[in-house]
Amino acid sequence: MFLLLTGLSIYARNLDNRIMQHTSEEQLVVRAVYVDLQDVTWFGTNRGLLRMDQLTRRYYTDADGLTGKGILELTGAAGPQEGLWVATDAGATLVTFDAEGLTGSVRFTTQDGLLDEEVTDIAVDSRSRKFFGSASGITWIHGDTVEYLTYSDYNTSMVNAPVRKLELYNDTLYIAADGGIGRFVSGVDGVSGASRWTSEYGMTPLSGDIRSVFVDSKGHQWFGTDRGVEEHIGHEAKENWILYTTAEGLVDNRVISIAEEPGEGAMWFGTLGGVSQLKAGVWTSYTEADGLLNDTVYDIGFDAEGRVWFATGSGVCSLKGGSFNDFYTSVERKMARRLEMQAWYLPGAHSIAVSYSLVEATRVSARLYTIHGMLVGQWFHLPSLPGQQQTELPLSATGQEFTNGIYILHLVHERGSDSRKLLISR
Repeated sequence: MFLLLTGLSIYARNLDNRIMQHTSEEQLVVRAVYVDLQDVTWFGTNRGLLRMDQLTRRYYTDADGLTGKGILELTGAAGPQEGLWVATDAGATLVTFDAEGLTGSVRFTTQDGLLDEEVTDIAVDSRSRKFFGSASGITWIHGDTVEYLTYSDYNTSMVNAPVRKLELYNDTLYIAADGGIGRFVSGVDGVSGASRWTSEYGMTPLSGDIRSVFVDSKGHQWFGTDRGVEEHIGHEAKENWILYTTAEGLVDNRVISIAEEPGEGAMWFGTLGGVSQLKAGVWTSYTEADGLLNDTVYDIGFDAEGRVWFATGSGVCSLKGGSFNDFYTSVERKMARRLEMQAWYLPGAHSIAVSYSLVEATRVSARLYTIHGMLVGQWFHLPSLPGQQQTELPLSATGQEFTNGIYILHLVHERGSDSRKLLISR
């Protein structure tokens, strides 16, 4: 018993490194992940919008302008400067942000024309037109006009069921619902009817329970169902369907989230029984027995450091190099150790001078962003020995043309980070 308690004590201390904190609050349920251009990770939770970088942890709630605290989906706006759409149980919010956090919000509720209070998903097309999914159908906002896509008006393009998920690819809108798949084409002149795909058209596995939808970089459509995940190639309803189930290697047939890993050619599938990766025909699966925080995986995201983030029924965790890390079951505001960094622009050398202090030897890298959050430069293998360090970051090496203005330099090391605004003026 003594050895057992000693082992548990060591394990508990190790959890401090994971920022795992048990509180009396309701269980943290995370349904959405979004990684922005500054490599800041956002999580949609039942307690609000959680922003995490290596420096801070912070929640944003209805007190900060969100329509509701319970967040169901996160969707990037049409452009990097336009913010993040937040679907909640009480409407939708467009939030804008910079390197420090939220800078503003615009709320949309039933008073603004939404069909329902609860918004299940949001999609934005190439013309910045917005589609809000809900139980009654889709609210379509374009410019100052609000219109509705419902089964009663578009029964050839939708099924008579609440909208669960939305996915836009080349302005074709795919709708996941209990009953089948709906399709619209978002053209210059408006939305035109496409077709609906249901079991009556011979889709495998003849399941109408469509729980998630995703279109990969090759244009292949993936649909999560209660009987496995389906891959469809092309637009013919009865052709080119492939069904993957536990027989092929999927961890569980109840698929609720789908994502594609950037640059890896790998597909990830979150289920009610764990998560699976399909890469080059090889399946790899993870469950709680392998270190996954919770077997219910609502969403999957990827950051620039090679981590795969999992939004689960009891918090979030990440996977990197085959190991699970970054377990968060309850997150309080946290400030990491700063680097005591200073940065200034050197016009003659067209470079940025950086000064910072390290307590111990560690890898250091730098990223430069515009004031709107667009990444315009990266430098790796900066001086990494303990003590005061100085170096220059040549802007000519980035291959970018820099206009006069304010930029944000983000310095990152293994135990913290720091940011500074600087003025480039030539």
